[in-house]
Amino acid sequence: MTDRAAPTPDSEASENIHRGPRIAYSTLINLAGAAIPAILLLITVPLYLHLIGEARYGVLAIVWLLLGYFGVFDMGFGRAVANRIAALHDASIEKRQGVFWTGLAISAITGIFGGIILYLVGDWLFAHVFDINGSLRDEAENAMPWMALALPLAIIISLLAGALEGRQAFLALNGAQIFGTVLYQLLPLSVAYAGWITLPYLIFAAIVGRFFSALLLFALSYRYTPLSPHPHLAINEVKPLLHYGGWVTVTGLVGPLLTVFDRFVIGSRMGMVAVTAYTVPYNLVMYLSILPSSLQTALFPRFAMVGSDEAKVLAARSVLSIAAIMTPVVVIGLLLIKPFLIFWVGTALAEKAIPVGQILLLGIWINTLAFIPFTYLQGRGRPDLPAKFHVLELLPYIGILWVFIDLLGVSGAALAWDLRVLADALLLFWAAQTFSALSHAMVGILPITGAFVAAFELPYDSVLYMGIGVVLAGASAGWSVATIPQNLRIALLQRLLLRRPPVESSASQETHGP
Repeated sequence: MTDRAAPTPDSEASENIHRGPRIAYSTLINLAGAAIPAILLLITVPLYLHLIGEARYGVLAIVWLLLGYFGVFDMGFGRAVANRIAALHDASIEKRQGVFWTGLAISAITGIFGGIILYLVGDWLFAHVFDINGSLRDEAENAMPWMALALPLAIIISLLAGALEGRQAFLALNGAQIFGTVLYQLLPLSVAYAGWITLPYLIFAAIVGRFFSALLLFALSYRYTPLSPHPHLAINEVKPLLHYGGWVTVTGLVGPLLTVFDRFVIGSRMGMVAVTAYTVPYNLVMYLSILPSSLQTALFPRFAMVGSDEAKVLAARSVLSIAAIMTPVVVIGLLLIKPFLIFWVGTALAEKAIPVGQILLLGIWINTLAFIPFTYLQGRGRPDLPAKFHVLELLPYIGILWVFIDLLGVSGAALAWDLRVLADALLLFWAAQTFSALSHAMVGILPITGAFVAAFELPYDSVLYMGIGVVLAGASAGWSVATIPQNLRIALLQRLLLRRPPVESSASQETHGP
């Protein structure tokens, strides 16, 4: 690390940022942690479909969505603890311990309360709302006690992950999450292979995996926070945690409705097979956001630590970096999703899933750009703004979703999602005052539009399709290289040439960009 010749207005914040790992390093660790679940998804989805069938897989998808939505009962404490511990990076160990134990105690209480409500609501939904045949309905109702038990565990895991995120212990965090995800995916699959394919057995096996993940996360939190063997609550931390967590809770309450309500509507109006036809491409497309999401996770504690000017520079550079990365990814995804889905899940399901995936790929591009202003606002202590935007979007989205599903089926749900994330992105960029970065990034929509039209209109095995695909992929890659921030481009070239980057350039990258 080089000494600065003269102090800058944000010199203190710059020094603080150097105390943590480099953003690029943290992002790569988070990327590895997200890539393994993505690979597991590719491997296990066809196996699950073969073993338990499309209808039961659709019910299982609804069950996990319910569990994810009721995670709102963590009251935003996972995110609040991450923000608070990051802000207390220079404070005494006792202060961080107080934040941790206070958040953990409240999360456990709210998790138990939420589990009771989940049991009652889930039982009613499966009995009276979703279009499920008799035997599957009985399985879902019998599985609800296990779901009620799983919710407090999921909320505690969120709190533990927030503590490690706040300490920027991304290697430990991702290692534990990979361990938990492997168990979460493979234990139910093992149970299904053994012949126990009903929902109670599958969900119980998944809970066992989550339990071991929670034990490992607690051990890591004990080390990295660090914790003393004598827990103590910090009553003075309750108010700031509740204030921050309250707005995160609004986001957690409304945000999942904006992302999972489509499957509830599809399930109630079109059946569980239609849910599978939507869920399979949706999950596949969402995994393309693992790199932007990894960067988002790495940036969150940094936005809480640095000065305001440096945070804005960091946000702008991050938007351009994500645009440079995601444009060729989305172009290639549009060109390959049709043959891939046919190979992955078979022609029958692929015919229903392909249009959904193609439409969602358009939305994922703008949605990943919006990760940065969303994280910027939460990291800078304004979680209220994303929460208010989500509330504002909810009713129009529900109306559009309902109409589009009537008109276009599952493809209409995908189109409604695209429109919703576009509106959300514009609001977030406006609130974060980063529209200039967005305007530079929007050029990337041109090759994406070309790839979408080609994928929709041409046979994927034709010579014309392949030729157009090569041109569009090349154009998007060239634009990406031209758009990526200069210091990152230089660093990548130096790495490719096996040369060590200059110390000053490395320091600049560490301070100002991912």
